Amino acid sequence: MKFKGFKNREDRVDIYTDLALEEREKFKDNVEIDGVELKKKYNDELKMTTTLVNIKTEKGAKVMGKPKGHYITIETKYAKEDDKYNQKKISDELLKNIGHLINANIGKDKRPEAILIVGLGNAQATPDAIGPRTASLVQIRKNIYCISPGVLAQTGMETFSIVKGIVDEMKPDLIIAIDSLAARNISRVTTTIQLTDTGIIPGSGIGNNREGLNRENLGCTVIAIGVPMVVHSVTIVNDTMDKLIYLLSQNMENNCLQKVFEDFTVEEKYQLFAEIMTEDIGQMFVTPKDVDEIVDNLSTIIANSINRL
Repeated sequence: MKFKGFKNREDRVDIYTDLALEEREKFKDNVEIDGVELKKKYNDELKMTTTLVNIKTEKGAKVMGKPKGHYITIETKYAKEDDKYNQKKISDELLKNIGHLINANIGKDKRPEAILIVGLGNAQATPDAIGPRTASLVQIRKNIYCISPGVLAQTGMETFSIVKGIVDEMKPDLIIAIDSLAARNISRVTTTIQLTDTGIIPGSGIGNNREGLNRENLGCTVIAIGVPMVVHSVTIVNDTMDKLIYLLSQNMENNCLQKVFEDFTVEEKYQLFAEIMTEDIGQMFVTPKDVDEIVDNLSTIIANSINRL
């Protein structure tokens, strides 16, 4: 069954995610993707899963829709909580993986002589403030530089232009950029930290693409650290409907709702909800109600890792 007028619109909503792990999960049954390596490990104490997605080839990059490079995700519900013990443990794991990316790009056991920390985002908008909040907690030492460039609406300047000017003047060996991300899966909002050595495009999570902060544009390694702070409202409706269909299928012999959607692919069902919702409310992103406290806790974890480099 398909609805009249469905899929005829040009303004389609992409099921966007900044997380390489979620792009990998689109391929079910652990199907092997040529040029993409996947490794996982689990910490039982923190219920923490660390996943490495290594995109090795251009073919793999095309399939994944992400640039070649290393993508590491650390997932635990304790990341958003104000618990000093757990924060230290998560910070240790983050620090170790930052070290892995430095070794892979600069050389094993080599320390960058100059590091530029960039806190991306709008400090006045809490879900977008994790970059500036982290930057404010970074301990400035010799050859550790730190900047929060703000956003275009605040400065009248593109983030890339500001960072490029600083890089040209200070010539760092390494840039660490911190930013808020968007996720496809509700459960990963505020519970996942992603690291990548492919850099970052400020604003990409909500469709405001800017010039990328990466090695190609800046001439040095860029490690991006991001946390999904928002999810598209359509994703919430879609995930809730999936859960409802599943629960009904477990408790009813004839699940009429399941029959309605049985001919829909995942993408088609998402597009249906997107078309219905965007007519009334347009593009809407949702964040947790206790986002102020969560941003403080996550910023502390990230800053504690950077301060021990």
